[in-house]
Amino acid sequence: MNNLGNKIRELRRKKGITQEQLASVLNLSPQAVSKWEMGAGYPDVGLIPVLAGYFGVSLDVLFDFDVSQIKERVEDTLREAGRYFWNDFDKAEATYLRGIQAYPGALKLKAELLNLYECHMRNNGRTELAGKAIAVAEKLLSETEEPGITARTKCNLASVYNMCGRYEDAKNVIRSMETLWPLHINDRMRSAMFILKGRDRLEGATELKPCLHQELFACCDLEGEGYFEIGDWENALRSFEESAAVIELFLKDGRVAPDAYPIPGTESNHCHTVVSAAACLYKLGRVEECEEMLKKAYRIAVDSHTPEELTEDPDCFLAYKTSYHRHGLDEYRPCE
Repeated sequence: MNNLGNKIRELRRKKGITQEQLASVLNLSPQAVSKWEMGAGYPDVGLIPVLAGYFGVSLDVLFDFDVSQIKERVEDTLREAGRYFWNDFDKAEATYLRGIQAYPGALKLKAELLNLYECHMRNNGRTELAGKAIAVAEKLLSETEEPGITARTKCNLASVYNMCGRYEDAKNVIRSMETLWPLHINDRMRSAMFILKGRDRLEGATELKPCLHQELFACCDLEGEGYFEIGDWENALRSFEESAAVIELFLKDGRVAPDAYPIPGTESNHCHTVVSAAACLYKLGRVEECEEMLKKAYRIAVDSHTPEELTEDPDCFLAYKTSYHRHGLDEYRPCE
């Protein structure tokens, strides 16, 4: 209501009346109107529709309320916070919190704040953020039933619980989630693809294809992780090879290159899943094949980056090294 006093002053002057005249109409003291206009006080709730009627405006106008403006400001806040998301946690958090204070109904901001906490817990080991993350998640779930936000919130909450050692809580959250496929089948991209024709059909299908591509190779990879975790090396190998095959199917010109992947960042998934396959071959005692698979993964890491990136970016081989260590290949030989 910070702008309400300014709006009352603007409407009063536009109507050509004094504070005393407005006070007289409302059976109030001129001091009361003066306080409103200075921001030192606000009209009683019962007077709001009276003021709107007297000035001949809607409540939205009286409160200077513009939905499109608010959406634009929320998007601006999301973009600003996004610039700091990975490289300056404190600035990103402060930006989200400032936006939430200004627009408490903006669920997107709360969802992204939760995502910030979860990502930094998972990637940077910041387990001290768990309390904040859980509080944001619980508040979000109490405020919305919107399927997309609810699903994303529960996913992040389950991840936070898991990182805190609360595995059963994580499992219970996941069990409470909806199966969203029947809802997603009616999204914009699929509807355009199934119902429209020609260029409109093409637009929907082209937009959806990389999303489904990513879903499929990620699903194969994570299926492989599941098999690997229970010691089923044969099935794990099959799943990891399927994940790599899906990625390779969509490479531009069928070759690994810096601009060959339809989704930026897939080169890391490609390298990871090939190293994972090598680990399965090692577990199965197929050492020569393991060595060849590791060479392939190393070439992927090299060929998917520019010479400048290989020289300047220390993370170019991060997917290779992380997967190598995680899947126990250090007992085969030290990581290069």
